[in-house]
Amino acid sequence: MQRSMILFLFSLLVSVVNVLVAQQTPQEPQGPNLNPNPTGAPQTTTTSVQSATDLKQTPPIPTWSDGFSAGALVRIRPEMKYNFDFNRNTNDNVDFTGQKIQFWIQKEFTKDVIAKITFQDSRLWGAEKGSLTGLSTANDGTRQSTDVREAYVEVKNNFNLPFHFQVGRQILRYGDERLVGSLDWTNVGRSYDGLRLKWEDKYFSSHIFVTSVSERHSDIAGNTTNFGVKNQYNTYLDCPYNGTKVCTTKIDAQRQELGDSYFSGFYNTLKPSDYLHIDLYYLGLQKEYLRTNQSLVLTTGEVGNPNTRAGRWDVLHTYGIRLTNKTQANKKALQAIDYSFEYAVQTGTTGRNVTPKWDTFQTNVSLVDPLTNSNYQQNLYREKERYKTYAFGSDIGYTIAKFRMGAAYDVGSGDPNRTDGSVASFQNLFHTNHLFYGMADQVSWVNMKSKSVNLSYTTESYGSFRIDYFAIEKHKLQDSWYDIAGVAKSGASTESISNNQYNTSQVLTENGAGNNRPVSLLGRSLFREVDVKYNIPYKNILFEAGYSMIFAGDAIQNKVNDRTVNANVYTNQFGKNAQFAYLMMTAQF
Repeated sequence: MQRSMILFLFSLLVSVVNVLVAQQTPQEPQGPNLNPNPTGAPQTTTTSVQSATDLKQTPPIPTWSDGFSAGALVRIRPEMKYNFDFNRNTNDNVDFTGQKIQFWIQKEFTKDVIAKITFQDSRLWGAEKGSLTGLSTANDGTRQSTDVREAYVEVKNNFNLPFHFQVGRQILRYGDERLVGSLDWTNVGRSYDGLRLKWEDKYFSSHIFVTSVSERHSDIAGNTTNFGVKNQYNTYLDCPYNGTKVCTTKIDAQRQELGDSYFSGFYNTLKPSDYLHIDLYYLGLQKEYLRTNQSLVLTTGEVGNPNTRAGRWDVLHTYGIRLTNKTQANKKALQAIDYSFEYAVQTGTTGRNVTPKWDTFQTNVSLVDPLTNSNYQQNLYREKERYKTYAFGSDIGYTIAKFRMGAAYDVGSGDPNRTDGSVASFQNLFHTNHLFYGMADQVSWVNMKSKSVNLSYTTESYGSFRIDYFAIEKHKLQDSWYDIAGVAKSGASTESISNNQYNTSQVLTENGAGNNRPVSLLGRSLFREVDVKYNIPYKNILFEAGYSMIFAGDAIQNKVNDRTVNANVYTNQFGKNAQFAYLMMTAQF
């Protein structure tokens, strides 16, 4: 129904604009009939030629199809993941086939006014009920996987200047997409709802954008939001990463506690030459956290709890600079040596008021909430929890004929003490990290140091080949291992939440040291990874195959074989190797 309505509105909009354009087309003046031969006798050859010339010079009447274009994409990718928890006693092997189909239509009303809509269907083979029963088709409607990827209007060259604006659902890509990207590797991808103002000329470009990440209110017509406080929370299964404990049911309150959120940016590129571009940018992410109760008055206990953000805003500021000579299409350089360097810092507040790190005695008092008549603990001294993070990324290569040799070094800051008033773990925002830290997507730009080398070979007829080697370790041993989405993989590696320097009292007990083990028992290396990728075009179809072999380091091994747990002292459940493989077919027309 939504797709039909969107198509109807788009067609109506195009028809109205064409009518207006047709009405504005100048017409030939209608004068009196000056034909000296009203009987229709043949005219001279000169007069006939002149009439034909005038007919050819008459501009054609605009039609609906003028400026109209369309295209489509079909991508199918089977994937296999083996032993990603590095535990030989658990069966976490995964294989599936993902499919993405896109169809886009674009109308260029004038050279400066463009409207575009991209429809996308993303699903897994066999995930629909019809595939199992055999009584209905694979699209029996058990789950809706079709959505609008893009839907925007762009108006260029406003005020006779290189000033453009774009409004609607759109894809944002900036720099190397380390912080703002389209995430097209996944079967869904990423889009943004908002407004973008652009200034584009030869030596300078500047973009200002404001997008809505979450909306707490629903409209009156039945369009409901997934955010905002609800009377009833959904539940989900919380399963320990290592699979050794029973899953527990928990309330998914975090999504309902999140109110309005906005992602904005000011991205500038200085282009002094084709051999150097300089990016200077600011990115802002503001998230509102709502109170979890339904009372009209915010209870004292709720705002007094240092672990809550009720009624507060999480405000994150990111400032960065990027230098590169990859100024050509597809991020190519005109020189044999290509490079890209990027550095970013983050500041702001999380919305939490926490116990100051200097209050080692935990000076708490017990108070009574007058509305709920319940007791709660509040520290006499509190401070705002602040972001203090940084990240650095570098990539350099040298091309000889069809060969390119490259090396990269990346750092995302980690937090040595997650119980103090400072968040030092870098926030990776809306990235596309698939190209930078390993093809198996085992880590993000958070609490990590990555060293890598690569070699690629490209031909015109036989495709391209690339091999990468990554050595990835923790930036701060006490912090967690963060997955590709920037979420802490609690229980997957050795951790020390409160920077436990000396306490060894939990060693060799029933539960061991857990995630707060002594620093002396922490591992540094996360894993080593070898990636091999090959792609080749064949009859307008691009085929690509990839394989990854991952070798776990001591930070993972010391957690899987947890020697701080008394029962695990003489066991060995650690499996050192993990694997990832895929075969992808892409047709675009």
